[in-house]
Amino acid sequence: MNYWHLQMHPSNRGKFKKDKLIQILQEKEVIGMGESWTNQKGEEVSDPSYFKNQMQVDDVVLIRDGSSPIALVKVIGTWYLENNINEDFDWFRLRRPIKLLSLYDDSNAKLKENILSEYGKNHIQAPGTLTPGNNNNATNQFIKQWYLQVQKEKVMENIKLTANKIASIKNLWHNFKASYTDQKLKKIKEDIDGLQGDWKHYRNKIENDTFSIDDYTNRLEFGRERGGYLTNFLERTTSSIYGSSRPAGSSLAYGVALKENGSYSIGKSKTEYSKEEANKEFIEIILPLFKKVILHKNSANKDGVFESSSYQAKQVLRKLSVLDAPHDFVYIYSDDAINTLHNNFLNSETTTILGKSYEIKQVVNKVLELENSEIDSVLVSRFLWKYATSSAVADENSPNVILYGPPGTGKTYTVQQSLNFVCMGETTERCEFVTFHPSFAYEDFIDGIKPKGVTKDGNIKFELTDGVFKKFCKKALAECVLAKEEKREPKPYYFVVDEINRANLSAVFGETLMCLEKDYRYDINKPNDNLYKTQYSPLMESMIEDAIKEGQDISGLAFIYDKEKAYFGVPNNLYFIGMMNDVDKSIDAFDLALRRRFKWERMDYNQEVLEQETKFRNGIEFLNMPQYANACTSLNEFISQTLGLGKSYEFGHSFFMKIEGIANNRTISKKNIETLFFLYLEPSLKEYLRALFPEQELDNKIADALQLFKNNLA
Repeated sequence: MNYWHLQMHPSNRGKFKKDKLIQILQEKEVIGMGESWTNQKGEEVSDPSYFKNQMQVDDVVLIRDGSSPIALVKVIGTWYLENNINEDFDWFRLRRPIKLLSLYDDSNAKLKENILSEYGKNHIQAPGTLTPGNNNNATNQFIKQWYLQVQKEKVMENIKLTANKIASIKNLWHNFKASYTDQKLKKIKEDIDGLQGDWKHYRNKIENDTFSIDDYTNRLEFGRERGGYLTNFLERTTSSIYGSSRPAGSSLAYGVALKENGSYSIGKSKTEYSKEEANKEFIEIILPLFKKVILHKNSANKDGVFESSSYQAKQVLRKLSVLDAPHDFVYIYSDDAINTLHNNFLNSETTTILGKSYEIKQVVNKVLELENSEIDSVLVSRFLWKYATSSAVADENSPNVILYGPPGTGKTYTVQQSLNFVCMGETTERCEFVTFHPSFAYEDFIDGIKPKGVTKDGNIKFELTDGVFKKFCKKALAECVLAKEEKREPKPYYFVVDEINRANLSAVFGETLMCLEKDYRYDINKPNDNLYKTQYSPLMESMIEDAIKEGQDISGLAFIYDKEKAYFGVPNNLYFIGMMNDVDKSIDAFDLALRRRFKWERMDYNQEVLEQETKFRNGIEFLNMPQYANACTSLNEFISQTLGLGKSYEFGHSFFMKIEGIANNRTISKKNIETLFFLYLEPSLKEYLRALFPEQELDNKIADALQLFKNNLA
């Protein structure tokens, strides 16, 4: 999308009235200009060429009369020449069809004044008839912010949630909220009051120009009151209530940071700077940006203050915005989670994470009928985090998912937590967990002939028995039948396979593989579609015939029995989730026919999870947790990059979280790291290295890894 501003009036401008232009936009729904004209030097101007060749469908255009804004429009079609014109009204032949987005009024005037003031200007720039608006200046920023404001004002018109989806979200929300006791809610309120009091302390300093570099970046040992210093307060102290906002990378993302030796870092440079040098950067670059954020009152376009800035720790500025307007945003700073929620809830062109956060909050306030209280804002943010991370596991568009990655990255934990959330206390009834192994066969999965007791004459009796997947498919089908009778959507059922790559997958799935595909699922409302015969269908049909002759109940014997034929299918309310450690066996174990039927989600070591979830034994944080987490990251980089093993051989964060059971003090020591290494990391690392290095080199490589791990704790 591109932005433009266009001056529309005829050559006899003195007779032109603003209302007439608005009438053209509303009635004719076009913008335009003359086909050609010359400037004062007699040279042909390029504006008509820009209008025809550079302007594109979906571009946004500010219509102005000189420096006076008139309206904001969106281009919806290509250019054309109009022969039927009225010289006293729509005088121009060169045109493009548009959609009128907004007329300029008092609310836009306030926005314009604020932006012009920020850029030290007092009027819209009017250099010519048609001007591109993509550069960073006051006029162009006003066009962009006005457009974002229009989008956000119309957010409720863009909801794409169906009535059934809204009902499902409401049920999940009510169950989630009911899990909080009065005692828990009281504790949340106390924490909110304390953190907001601390925030006002920092906010007043920023607003009153008494906020110093020591308030911004410091060391924890200088005191823990109000988090010790603002960046720590924003990143860690407020995380339990207002969410985790840890920026990517180290403290270098904060622009300036105090090192343990008393020197400072500036930007990403490894040079050590004095406090005077760091303070200059702080006063000239960082402090004005923080002040802009807190003084910008309109939450709907607060993102425009900093999203295009060079400041690296955008998550921290989003947290700043949340603390300043806690009712207007959700307390989530992960790009992936916000994008998942926004894509699920809205058809919107908003691109910034904070802008999307604002829109999501408006939607959930409406859908869940929230009173927008302080506690509700905390709870709904926690709810939405669970919803985003749970819905990403499997959904209607991707019913078959494989989670893969190194051991210890939380694949099983993620699936279990997600299903506990989406199943609303019915995990046992609606989920089936299976672990594959080399001897797992088609007969265990679909159906097969197995021993079933002994006959009267002592011979072994064999019967056709359903496998675990077929049984679960029947269970999911029964839910579809019940839901149809009760005139509601069927609940989703989840079949989960751990170590999925350890079985002979082609043999296990057999001819039923096609049934898994989204477009080949069985729909109870289309009873004759997507049903298939298995290799044991003839035997099942014979069993059913015998049962009928003996007057036995045949319901439940076959998945579907129709016209004396037994069929199998996979119901469209069944989701299939597989998990695998690709270090154990390559994904090449999946042939192409299998691979293309699954969505593949990689899960790697996550430093943020390590920092947020690792606690000392009484539930409080280790004092040097950031340093420990950085050391863990450095070890994994050594394994994957320096040793050349690749990311699949890195250690998952759960291995490093075992430090909780090793460290006896709140400060993790190098001795603790050594114990962790020898107990949990060395055996696997040595096996990994055997594939690349001769036996006599293994001990040296192991020693190098341990030394680097310990050295990076500093």
